[in-house]
Amino acid sequence: MTNQEQTKRQIIALLDALPPEQLEEVADFVEFLRMKHTPRQKAYAPIKLGGLWADILISDQDIAEARTEMWHGFGERAQ
Repeated sequence: MTNQEQTKRQIIALLDALPPEQLEEVADFVEFLRMKHTPRQKAYAPIKLGGLWADILISDQDIAEARTEMWHGFGERAQ
């Protein structure tokens, strides 16, 4: 029997000796260890959007109109 097989049998014997209410805690810990040693997914790489709005001109008046439209009726109670 290999060392790994022997360790697995020892773990199973220890699990069998635990009260049933502690098995969930053991399962959580094993899941934590699995996640800790699982290779992580590729790191998030944001997409650069530089120049996306290069041809759009937004004036102060456009901003003021958008704010007015957005906040129109804010605070009024619906009846």
